Amino acid sequence: MATALTRLTFVVTKEMEPLLANAKKNWFYDRTQSDMIRELVLAGLETLDENSAEDRQAAQTG
Repeated sequence: MATALTRLTFVVTKEMEPLLANAKKNWFYDRTQSDMIRELVLAGLETLDENSAEDRQAAQTG
């Protein structure tokens, strides 16, 4: 069975562990941990893109 998803492994630091547990308990209680991680990574990447666009715009106007 082929899948369109790519597997990724990363290390969760001691500082990240309670943050992820809290997010799972409060916001992602009805979803899988993998789904939670995908959603959080996507949100972080979108935020980086927005910040980068704002930085470029500020550099052009100032």
